[in-house]
Parts: sequence; structure tokens; C-alpha cells
Amino acid sequence: MLKNLKNMCQTIFGKKKIIQYSPPRTGSTLVYNILRELFSHCKIQKTHNYEDKFDAYPVVVTYRHPLDSIASSIQRYGRTPSDEEIRAQIREFDKTGIGDILKIRNQSNVLMLKYEEFYNRYDYIYDLLEKFFSIKIPADQRKRLSDGYNMDAVKQMTQNFDDFRGYNKVTQLHGRHISEHKGETYYYKSYFSPAQIEYLKNVYKDILDAFDYK
Repeated sequence: MLKNLKNMCQTIFGKKKIIQYSPPRTGSTLVYNILRELFSHCKIQKTHNYEDKFDAYPVVVTYRHPLDSIASSIQRYGRTPSDEEIRAQIREFDKTGIGDILKIRNQSNVLMLKYEEFYNRYDYIYDLLEKFFSIKIPADQRKRLSDGYNMDAVKQMTQNFDDFRGYNKVTQLHGRHISEHKGETYYYKSYFSPAQIEYLKNVYKDILDAFDYK
């Protein structure tokens, strides 16, 4: 059993809700499900748009190299990385508030989880959650969560969904949740053309600089 979780949201942050905010395609659904199972007494609100009212709640953020996120988003729709499609994805990411991570990254109510650090290494997530919420996540619970939401398990759970429109309402896992690149890091280098990479790096320069993506 986890210790001190019964009233954790209410005790520390005054309200029994945790916000899971992220730009798309950053491992957010994995973290959402970990939070959902750890804090079953709390409401876990998953969102791609940050609102000022969230400052009153604990916020767990996932972020990723934006070029990998764009590449993953194109694949979830079964499309090809044309220049037109890239521009469409940029517009979609703008609407879902990708720039908000720059505004909130240093706030005391915010925990930032870097995709490249927790890709196939979930202990990074558990360790930071323990510190942020002042809790203890035992080894057996870590193993159960890791086994339940690793890529093979997610593929098994979503195999009956034909495309991204199909999803499980509880876990929020979609069809095509795992791309053919299996969530690898920095695969944008072989996915986009050099000109497309240069264009995207210019678009997301502030994010790349702020989070030390060289």
C-alpha cells in the first residue's frame, strides 16, 4: 500500500484534483494512467491547454523534443510529412498550447517530466512523483504500473482500435497510440528532410533553447 496518499491532493494543494497538462505526443497518456492509479481518490484532469486557474492545483507536465512530437502526430493520423502537413501540425500544436510549457516550467505547483528521460525508464517518473508529492511508491507497485503500461501492453490494449479515433474512455489510449518508431527519441532526424528540420527548428527555437535540446 502507498503511504499518505488518502488525502494527499487535499492536504498539500487544498483541492482533490491533479492536472496532467502536456503538448500532444509527449508520453502524457502514460503519465495520466500512472497518476490515475496512484491517486485513485483524486480527479485527474488530462488536458493539452493550460489555464490560469490551474495555478491552484498540482500540475504534472510531460514535454518532448517538438520535432519528434510533430513527427509522431503525423503518424497517428496515417499521413505523410509533406510541407503542407507540417504547417497543419504546427497550427494544431499552437491551438493546443505548446508554448504554455515555457510560461509555467518554473512554477512551484508544476512538475516537469522530460520524455527523453522517461522513455523506457519509468523509475524517472516514479522518483520525481515521490519528491513532488512527498510520497513513497513501493517497488512492487512500480513494477505493476510499468508492466501494465509498457509499449507491448499498450499495443495489446489498443489492437482492436482501427485508428486514432478509437480509444478507451478509462485509459484514454487510442488506436495507433504507438507509432512504427515505437516512441524512439530523436527519430525526427531521419523522418524529415534537412530543409524541414531547419524550418521546424526555427519555429520551435524558444522551446529548443529553453529545454536544452541541441
